[in-house]
Amino acid sequence: MDNRQSYLTLIGRRLAYLKAEVELLNSLNLTDINVYAENFYRDFFNLLGYEFENTNFIENNFAHIDLIDTKNKLAIQVTSQNDNKKIKEAIDGFYKDTNRKDYKLKLLLIAKDAKDYKTKFGNNFNHKEDVLDIKKILAVINNITDLNKIKSIADFLNEQVLQERKKTESNEVETIMALIEYLSKDDNRSISEKPENVDPQFKIYNRFSEHSGFLINLYAELCTVYQQPLFEAKQGIDSVKAIKISSYLKDESDKILTAEANNPQMALERLVELFYGKLSENGIKFDKIAIKYYLLDELINCNVFPNN
Repeated sequence: MDNRQSYLTLIGRRLAYLKAEVELLNSLNLTDINVYAENFYRDFFNLLGYEFENTNFIENNFAHIDLIDTKNKLAIQVTSQNDNKKIKEAIDGFYKDTNRKDYKLKLLLIAKDAKDYKTKFGNNFNHKEDVLDIKKILAVINNITDLNKIKSIADFLNEQVLQERKKTESNEVETIMALIEYLSKDDNRSISEKPENVDPQFKIYNRFSEHSGFLINLYAELCTVYQQPLFEAKQGIDSVKAIKISSYLKDESDKILTAEANNPQMALERLVELFYGKLSENGIKFDKIAIKYYLLDELINCNVFPNN
């Protein structure tokens, strides 16, 4: 699979996931996601070269629309409804103000597909072009020739739309991944003081004297951000599960350490890539630094690179 196809596949999956999530939450009358969607699509369309603003943050009253690009004379109503009545209300309401006669109005369907509408809506509104859904957006992106622009869209969606990872591993590995997932979320982090004594039992000093300075300095730096959330994330792990995790980590890390000629720095990087690969199998982006901190913490506890 080449880069272009990889980016387009990711874009399609993320937009389809967001559409399904909006539809599901709206069916439960949980409509807060619609507000999020307005800002999300504002930023999304601006990646395509537009200059949209959310009308909720503009002093002038812009009834019946959510996004406006005054430079390109373009307005968008973001909606989860796709019926004729909704479209006609938006068109008639928007063009009541004669100052908007030069604007092009589009409706963006964030939870449903566009229909083959029979209604004559007026105001030069062509439903085949002016009612946008996910399929039409993907067609526009597929027509972009600039690979860097496609990549920027894929990167944006990868950051903004975080899908739930499907469980595909044994329980102990899933638990490790849940811990790392918790650490990867910005909202779960907090800044604390650097620990005064990183290696109280001198495990790193004794086992990896040549690399102890690097490992301890790295752990001390990351500890200020990840120590408290890791402590919180581990609260739900019982002793049996802890033993299973320890056994798994010891076996896997020892194999990698042996393959890297007992170099803990090289072995640590390979371990990080191992878990990053497992976490990313479903196309979801995780924080490699969170993975590294978790493994360093387990190294201190002798569960990674266990003593001989």
